[in-house]
Amino acid sequence: MPGADDCWTDHRLLISRLNFKTQRPPRRTPDSIPHRRFDCDKLRNPQLAQNFREACERHLVDPVDQASVEDHWTTLRDAMTRAAEETIGFVSKKNQDWFDENDGTISLLIEAKRQTRLILENQPTAENKRTHKQAVADCQRGIREVQNTWWQRKAADTQNYADQRDLRRFYAATKEVFGPTRSSVGGLKDVDGATTITDSEGILSRWKSHFENLLNDQANTPNDLIRMTPQYPVRHWMSLPPSIQDFDKAIKCMKPGKAPGPDNIPLELLTHAAMLNEIPPDTPTIDLQFRMDGGVFNLARLRAKTKTTKTLLREMQYADDNANPGQTAEDLQRTATTYNTVYERFGMQVNTDKTKALIQHPPGQILPNINTTINEHTLEEVEQFSYLGSILTSTPTCKKDVENRIRAAHSAYGRLSCRVFNNHALTMATKIMVFQAIVLSTLLYACETWTLYRSDIQSLERFQQYKLRQILKIPWESHTTNVAVLNQASVTSVEATIIHHRLRWAGHVQRMEPFRLPKIMLYGELANGTRPRGAPKLRYKDQLKRTLALTNIDPSSWEQTARDRATWRRAVHHGTTAFEEKRKENEEAKRRRRR
Repeated sequence: MPGADDCWTDHRLLISRLNFKTQRPPRRTPDSIPHRRFDCDKLRNPQLAQNFREACERHLVDPVDQASVEDHWTTLRDAMTRAAEETIGFVSKKNQDWFDENDGTISLLIEAKRQTRLILENQPTAENKRTHKQAVADCQRGIREVQNTWWQRKAADTQNYADQRDLRRFYAATKEVFGPTRSSVGGLKDVDGATTITDSEGILSRWKSHFENLLNDQANTPNDLIRMTPQYPVRHWMSLPPSIQDFDKAIKCMKPGKAPGPDNIPLELLTHAAMLNEIPPDTPTIDLQFRMDGGVFNLARLRAKTKTTKTLLREMQYADDNANPGQTAEDLQRTATTYNTVYERFGMQVNTDKTKALIQHPPGQILPNINTTINEHTLEEVEQFSYLGSILTSTPTCKKDVENRIRAAHSAYGRLSCRVFNNHALTMATKIMVFQAIVLSTLLYACETWTLYRSDIQSLERFQQYKLRQILKIPWESHTTNVAVLNQASVTSVEATIIHHRLRWAGHVQRMEPFRLPKIMLYGELANGTRPRGAPKLRYKDQLKRTLALTNIDPSSWEQTARDRATWRRAVHHGTTAFEEKRKENEEAKRRRRR
């Protein structure tokens, strides 16, 4: 079935005999039935939000006097549930396609075509044939317009999420665009680690034994550590029923978009309805010195002895991960041993199989291997490590990270090839919008923090040009220039986009509080060590200074401009536009000189 406009057929049905084997469905208790989630995004519409509040007032019944807190909550929960079912409904499946949301419009178009087909079969005249042909054309045209409108709206929403750095909504939108994925169960290693289990029963049994050993492990936290823990006084007032002020305070502390509890009442409905410091102080650290006055590019100000501030970078903990930096192999070993000891005192264990050691070599030097051990287990030394979507390498460059983003963008383009880029029903403007929103956003993820060389920018631009020429059907024999391709697609170059993101991020960091680590890193440097002679590695500050000069922004006064967000955004927009125009003029001038 190539499309929704061909759902009806003029083939005759055949009478067949089938044998069905019925099977009793498994019994499901009320507790095992999952709750359907309400479509809380509709509450952004003021009219629907008002309708929901009015429905809550209608269904809300005054509780009986002397009712308990549980009775009050049950009454409120039932009222909100019935009101939400009437006004906003439930969330549909995640992987939606363009015909799911436009089923009514498509059905009308197909029904009109079907009626003309029936008339033509009953009265095969020339007039009815022309009418049916026109109905088929109208149906195809209408369905293509619906499909284009849906993809353009999805691309605009995804691009908006990417510009706002709303990663949660961005990834949710990309999942909808990519469509459903096949779920497969991979093999699982046995306890000895040599045998691979492939059958379902064996995999479930292996997981059962794993969690039994994990959850039944006795914690060996010493009693003296528990006694050393400061004990808070007993707060008897916490056993009292919560007040309205407590309820409002709890609502304000909650984050939207989270999964609801067992009552299936998310935060949006409620809103519209109403490690101990055990690390020794002598643990090795990375010393940073910074100074917020005098300008970020005036490095001489950091030589002052009294006006600079020093801070210690001992660890960078994120969720259940911990990154421990060290200046020497001995410092790294001491830090790893210290944290492992603290974790063991609290009943935790470091996974030595997942813990890696990464050496960043100084320019022009190759350091020998280090043997960092935890619990007599030597950590594996790697040349690169993937963490939070970025690639950390032994060399202080972004080359591996750029290559990783190019591979991810290739994958995103391939997943959308059949649905978008090779779909003849979509217009070229729609394909370009999807390319910018999905593929380019994947390509330039975290590009505002990159320190790029010219070779890295050329690699990114080659990918953009290659994919745009595929979408626009431009063969290499036509000798079309890169500037002409960008003009035909109405797309900004990769370099201009990176400059735009870099300046926006620099302004955001400048407006941060002085104690924030990104601002300390921007306005400071390492307290120990010197840069080598010759041409040292490019720093982020050096690239930021060049970027300001390319966009006609004064490097000596950019910090004052960045303090006002609206003014800085206008300056960045005008500067990026001027850079792109000048870049195109230079490319055309080079092309004319070559002729």
